[in-house]
Amino acid sequence: IRAAEVSDMGAILNEMSLDERVCDCCQTTAAITDKGPVVIYRDRSDEEIRDMSIVRWVDGNWSEPKIIFQDNWKIEGCPVNGPKADAIGNDLAIAWFTAADRKPKVKVVFSSDSGENFEAPIIISEINPAGRVDIAMIDKDNVLVCWLESIEAGNELKVVRVRKTGNNSDPLLVAMVDGSRKSGFPQMELLGDTIYFAWTGIDQNISTVKTAFVRLKNL
Repeated sequence: IRAAEVSDMGAILNEMSLDERVCDCCQTTAAITDKGPVVIYRDRSDEEIRDMSIVRWVDGNWSEPKIIFQDNWKIEGCPVNGPKADAIGNDLAIAWFTAADRKPKVKVVFSSDSGENFEAPIIISEINPAGRVDIAMIDKDNVLVCWLESIEAGNELKVVRVRKTGNNSDPLLVAMVDGSRKSGFPQMELLGDTIYFAWTGIDQNISTVKTAFVRLKNL
């Protein structure tokens, strides 16, 4: 995984390697904290452990990669299921999917110092999640997390409010989503008091972009 700065004139500056061995197909995510940018991604050890790592911009240099939590998920191929992060000031939250020990889970973790240290992760779902997460911070103590939950008829797109204390709201079903990878990765944005969702709908092999919204007061 590499990083670079791009000027408004298109010049590429300070290009460098952040981590020389990472999961090939999982999406990366980044956020801007008051202390600088952070990049989070699925790492890949020589033993094929593929847990989430963070790299931070500190005092003009990128830090060494650091595992945010040791799920110890050993998998021989890329699960195509990356993390998502959001930040307000120096408060950072990260959501991700793991299936360590063949037990799929969606987790979220909080940091109050721009990712230097993290609280214990909070489990969002462990029934039958398919992952494909997104996250949006409401404030430093509350976030929204959405993900796909597998059922016999396909996937349910769900959203939940997560408090740093671990006191979660009841998950809300947003929509049914096609169970194949063609449905892509749902996106979520918080604008004012409304949460907007977008995903790929599949109907007789025809793809369309579908949207929905939920009022924050309903979570």
